[in-house]
This record gives sequence, C-alpha cells and structure tokens, in this order.
Amino acid sequence: MNLNKLKNYKSLAYGASNIAQLGKVKEEYKELLAEVRETSTFTTIKNMDNFKAEALDLITATVNLLLLSGLTEQDFDKHIEKLESYKNGKYKR
Repeated sequence: MNLNKLKNYKSLAYGASNIAQLGKVKEEYKELLAEVRETSTFTTIKNMDNFKAEALDLITATVNLLLLSGLTEQDFDKHIEKLESYKNGKYKR
C-alpha cells in the first residue's frame, strides 16, 4: 500500500487552520474508538470493516494536519531515524 497517495487529499483540509484540522483529527479518533467495545474483561472490535475505514480516516486527517503544519522531508527523515533506532534497540526482540 502506498501511503503517499494520501498527499493527493490535502485539498480536503483546504482553508482549514492547524487548529481546525486538529479538531478533525480528534473527531476521527473518537469515531475510531466508537468501533471498539470495551468491558472490564475484554476489548473487541465491533465491525472490522468500519474499524479499518475509521482508522484510514484518522490517518488521512493526521497526514493533512502534518502537511498544513509544514512537515518537511527533513522532519520525516528524522522520524524514520527514530523508528530505526527503536527497531534496532528499544523494541528489538
């Protein structure tokens, strides 16, 4: 899957401020959580198709927020370096 395709949907946030887009991220997160059933003894996903759809909506809203915030290639590379250090150290099995 090519997450770069999400960059084509920045226009969905056209004209939104960073704060307004952050509100959209929060809204999508709440919708994702609504697809999860939690009790004192277990946690389960109510409907996997809906869960995936809401998770993708959350990713799209978050990517748009990052793009609106001026995310650079350097920022992204720095993040990848951090993930590599986790993979090779902190979370190595």
